Order: sequence, then C-alpha cells, then structure tokens
Amino acid sequence: MKRNLRSTGGFTLIELLVVIAIIAVLISLLLPAVQSAREAARRIQCTNNLKQLGLALHNYVDSVNSLPPASQGGYGYVYMNYTGYSFLLPYIEQTNGYNVFNFSLNTGGSLPIQGWSQWGNSTAFTLQFGMFLCPSNRAVGEVGTTTSDGWSVEKAAVTDYLFNGGAGRFVVRGYGETNRMGPFGFDSATRLAEFQDGASNTFLMGEAAGGNARNKFYASGTTTRVCLPLAAAYPTVPVYYDNLMFMAYGRSRTWTRGGVTARIIGGLIARTVDSVGTAYALNDCGAASTTDLFDLPPGAAYPLPGQALPNFRSAHPGATNFLFGDGTVRTIKDSIAPSVYQALSTMNAGEVVSSDAF
Repeated sequence: MKRNLRSTGGFTLIELLVVIAIIAVLISLLLPAVQSAREAARRIQCTNNLKQLGLALHNYVDSVNSLPPASQGGYGYVYMNYTGYSFLLPYIEQTNGYNVFNFSLNTGGSLPIQGWSQWGNSTAFTLQFGMFLCPSNRAVGEVGTTTSDGWSVEKAAVTDYLFNGGAGRFVVRGYGETNRMGPFGFDSATRLAEFQDGASNTFLMGEAAGGNARNKFYASGTTTRVCLPLAAAYPTVPVYYDNLMFMAYGRSRTWTRGGVTARIIGGLIARTVDSVGTAYALNDCGAASTTDLFDLPPGAAYPLPGQALPNFRSAHPGATNFLFGDGTVRTIKDSIAPSVYQALSTMNAGEVVSSDAF
C-alpha cells in the first residue's frame, strides 16, 4: 500500500537568510537616497526662508527708505538695544509679535540701556519664529539668558540667518575701510542706492547656523587663527554658541541661573574677514562676537579695529545659502575663492565678479 506524501510549503533556512540579505542590501541602497531627498527638501525650505526675509527687507525699504540696522542703540553704546529682526516682524506677517515689544523702555541715566535689559520685554525675547531657523540645523533654540537686571528667560529666540557686515574690520558705519563694509552695521541705515557694486552682487544675509551641535569648535587667534573645541573658549564655565535674535548684544554674554554660570557666544552680524582682516573661509568655525571694542581711543579719529564677528556657515553639506540684494537666493559652495567671497560681501569696493566665479 502506497502512502501519499504531501510536501509542505515554506523556506529553508538558507533561502530565508538569502532573502534577508537581499532586503538588507536594498535598504542600504535606498537609505542614502532617502536621506538625500530629505536634505534637498530641507534646503528648499531654507532657501524659501531667506526669500521671505528678502521680501521683508525690501518691503521695509519701501516703507522706511533704508535697510534696518543690525542693531540700534547709538555709537559707543556697548549694550545695544533692539535688532533688525525686531523691525522686520511686521513685514513677515508677525505684527502681533512686533506689538509685544515695548520700544520705549529705558533705564535712563547718562548711558541709557534700553530694550534687552527690561523685564517688560521678557515675553518678546522668547518669540521664536520658524522662518529664522534652518530646518537642516534645528527647530528650536537651546539656551536661556539673564540680563543685567538679573531676570532670565528659559529659552531666548535665536536665528540661523545673520546680517552681512562685509569685509571690513569695523562694525560702526563711517569709520575706516568704508569701501569694505557690507549693508548692515550698528545704527546703519543703508539705502539701496549705496550698492555701487550692484545689488545682484552683494549679500544681504546668509546662513550662520547656531547651536552647539553645529558649532563644536570656535575660531581663536587672528593671523594664526585656529579652530579649538568650544569648551576651550571659557574653560571654567559651560559655553553655548548661539545667535540671540532679539536681545541685542555686542559681546559674549554671561548667563547665570540656578547657581550655574555659563557663556553665550554668537552674533547678529557675520563677516567674511576676522578682526584683523584675515580672510574667513566659508563654513570656517565661528568666532565669538566681541564688538565692544569700538570706543574711540584718546586722540583717535575712528574706533580701534579688533571687532570680532562670526562668519557665515551652514548645516548643508559643502554649501551655504545667501540672500542677495536683488532678492534672489543662491547657494555658494565652500570652495569659493576668498577674494570672490569677500567681493560679494562688500557694497562699493569696486570689484568685478563674474557670475561663473561662484
């Protein structure tokens, strides 16, 4: 008598291992493509942020006849008051946020300190808008801060896009190397007619990604500038690298809260040279902002050089997005020649820049 033996369906162990190996290979091939697509989408969003800021700046010019200052407060006032980001809020459909600021607050005295030191503006200082953050870098700010009056905010509003200060060594407009200056400075009010090199050949703003995750190193030194670990900036206290958007300041800030003292270094303006005029490379490590060095020395006709400002840098691999004076946004590769990079940051230095040079 014969038995009918029915074979049961299924995979052998070897077949299963082969299938798993094939799936793993496919995933390894697909992941870079997926990550690349996501980064492309983030870069498009970053570009759109800068385009919207460009529209806001041009609408501001239409209303005021000049670009806003990077920071406003009066020559010699180390502790500046309100920033250009505050002034742009009505032009990015954030009038309600603009109205939260009380621009009339003032400490009085011979050296009035306005705005950032006043408890009445503490809510305004925390207003974070997504348009000012690069999606490839982060979605929120990381640090709080304490004012000279001793009150603090848990998380101060920050920005990944800084104003262009040009390729000169001075921040205050009208002092030294005027042909090397960019559109923005302290108490500046630049008219578009001043763009003698052409608006299409001059940066208005560029990426300067903040946050410790993107700034693990900082620039130390001048002609022998080197990149050191961020913690080396102030070895005895924690250090945070960020660009505080509304709380205007001219140097690194002390933050003491809950018994912990820390330093926040960053800036409002980025530049293409360091404090002594040595060229920054695009995406070079950032520098602490030490712009409180512009007081007139005895008998001098202009402020001392030595005003340290950060440079432009991004979270995008090998390139940085820039907003130009004509409202266009272009991606600049890290390999750009230093002379071309500086030429694009100045308004009236007379350089001739070919469109295929960047």
